[in-house]
Amino acid sequence: MDQYQELYEILRKEMKPALGCTGPIGICFVAAQAYDAIGGEIKSIKAIGFGPKSDDVAFPGTEMLGAEMAAALGAVCGDPKAGLEVLHSVTPEGELKARKVAETVELIPSDDPSLLHKRTIIIETDKGTGTATIQGAQDGLIYKAGTDKDGNTTVYLDKEPDLLNQAGHTPLMKYKIKDFYEFATTYPIEKFAFIDEAIEMNSKMSDYVLTHDDVSIGIGRQLLATANPSPVSRAKAAAAAACEGRMSGVSLPIMSVGGKGNVGIATSMPLISLAKDLGSKHEDLVRALVASSLLGTAVIHRIGKAPTMCSCEVAATMGVAVGSVILQGGTEQQAENAIQNLIPNVFGVVCDGAKLACALRMASGTAMALDAAELALKGIRLANNQGVLDVNADASIDFLGEFALNDMLDSDHKLEDKMMKKRKIFPLMTFTDRQKI
Repeated sequence: MDQYQELYEILRKEMKPALGCTGPIGICFVAAQAYDAIGGEIKSIKAIGFGPKSDDVAFPGTEMLGAEMAAALGAVCGDPKAGLEVLHSVTPEGELKARKVAETVELIPSDDPSLLHKRTIIIETDKGTGTATIQGAQDGLIYKAGTDKDGNTTVYLDKEPDLLNQAGHTPLMKYKIKDFYEFATTYPIEKFAFIDEAIEMNSKMSDYVLTHDDVSIGIGRQLLATANPSPVSRAKAAAAAACEGRMSGVSLPIMSVGGKGNVGIATSMPLISLAKDLGSKHEDLVRALVASSLLGTAVIHRIGKAPTMCSCEVAATMGVAVGSVILQGGTEQQAENAIQNLIPNVFGVVCDGAKLACALRMASGTAMALDAAELALKGIRLANNQGVLDVNADASIDFLGEFALNDMLDSDHKLEDKMMKKRKIFPLMTFTDRQKI
């Protein structure tokens, strides 16, 4: 096995197509698994461990919002074999049925204080009870079983969580920024042919939203509404538009990174846009995207796949900063300097759930990442070991991850509690109506 074969395998595993925002899609996925375990006419659904962070984003196949609708749609229409593309075959008839089933869903917050708490859906039908549990990732299925009316249980799956989903303890933790840089810039380019799929999918979503005035509220389009938008403005618009499409329920798949669709967009679209402005070679763009995806994933592996910190503002921006350095021919040390320049700007930004505001965060994060890289390329860096910065960029990322994974948990639970108290789901509301409030 060559030196970086493991990195290659991790990257391939952490990049996969996703249809819809992965927050509610995770609910759809586990609901589809639970229903698949028993079948029959649905009587009630219990969704345990799912909080209010999926309430404000649309998802494909329905105009309705809310975790309850996600559970119902996944159970009624979801394809359990399709992974994060679980909603690829929703029908209008199925969606109408799901609206009624949503009224039977009971959302039960988790009492597990850990970041990697299990999330379970239990579906009662006229045939018995189906149960499915995920942990660590939105598609991290660890348990699936059906119990018939006579009490006979068939266990279809019962396993430990994938190590790649156990934040703070994954194989990726042993690699340094130097490894990511060298892997991205020296590994045989033909091995990265799959990156073209990410470029095509994510660009298609961005271009669709930028060219359709009837999609979303127009954050990306307005960022371009100047006589001569700068490269940074174009990069911000490209990322924001693709994010808007996902948050608005546009039925186009994108390439997720680290189990997160928005991170897939945020690590790629700014660099795709910048490469066009720079006239970069395709190979240079591909290598920049490899580094960006790996850096984003490495940070997610530290803060968690259901993190307290915003993965777009915190994880993806570091990938973009390093990718921008590589795209412009910078050195590994300049890549590290770019990360150090960036961290104080994004440290501690909390995740309050998926919503249209994520597009604004993505735009601001893009600007900060590109500025941090530009300064590093011009020889400017912040001094090490000040504030939240540690002795070098690798140590700073570890510091950030440990703080997010351990020290922010209590505040994250309190945030979810406060959000839960003010949520109002029924009667079900459409995405369009929600934007008018």
